[in-house]
Amino acid sequence: MDPTRKPEIFLSGQDDDPDALRAWRPWVVEEPDGTLKMWYSGSDGTSSRILFAVRSPGGAWERRGAVVEPGFAGDDDSYGAESPCVVKTPGGYLMIYGGFDGEVTRLIAATSNDTGEWVSQGTILQRGPEDARSATDPCLVITAERWWLFFTAHSDSQGGGHPSLVAAVSETGASWDRLGPVLEPEAGEVTISHPCVVDIARTFWMLYASEDAAETSIALATSSDGMSWNRRGTVLAPGDHGPGTRSVHSPCAVKLQDGSLRMWYAAIREKDQELGYRISSVLLSSREGDAK
Repeated sequence: MDPTRKPEIFLSGQDDDPDALRAWRPWVVEEPDGTLKMWYSGSDGTSSRILFAVRSPGGAWERRGAVVEPGFAGDDDSYGAESPCVVKTPGGYLMIYGGFDGEVTRLIAATSNDTGEWVSQGTILQRGPEDARSATDPCLVITAERWWLFFTAHSDSQGGGHPSLVAAVSETGASWDRLGPVLEPEAGEVTISHPCVVDIARTFWMLYASEDAAETSIALATSSDGMSWNRRGTVLAPGDHGPGTRSVHSPCAVKLQDGSLRMWYAAIREKDQELGYRISSVLLSSREGDAK
């Protein structure tokens, strides 16, 4: 899988925008008419919230503002909402996102009929040993057999240990059975995070952020069963985005109606000390011929 063409850059926020400091962790859905809808994490330096943008066929991205704000005191997302994942279901749209209550981050569900207004459905997983400290960066995949949920989990509530990519399964999304870690950092990796899984020809393709001591890249792993994963190496390195880039992060890959596979992600420059991530995208192609 190779990125082709130069990255397309999502327009940065202005001084008073809710993503003036940082825009990252994008998630994109294509509608039947070709319209693209993007949900992403935005920060103005005070708090994080989930923002929304729309791109009509042949047009430019239009910002629509915040759709999920931090909750009230005592809520599971009272300190911020981040890392949205959105899928279409027979009942409308379902969003899973990470909510921070000041101590831990948990996965929260919200539903919408038209993507304009979202109604919180509360947390979807109780804390377990593998995500005692945090559970975030969800990716929901609905197949003919079951629902799959992949996410980043940190096991040590005291701040030690290392994060892993964890899976859970469900028949209908009403209740979940944990499968535990399915991918963990290997030698040389500081952390792995932000899984995005695409079902292509009955094979799961997982794009994820792989961080070493120097930089963060986007890597690929594949699986036939969702449990055993084969690492395929780096898909996008910082230098592939452009000169002076030190990190490419939080991938979201979408198989579009024209048969292509496009990846949205966030990037940051070497000299940026405020973690001012900005969203970009590239077209991916497959050596195996699964994507053009």
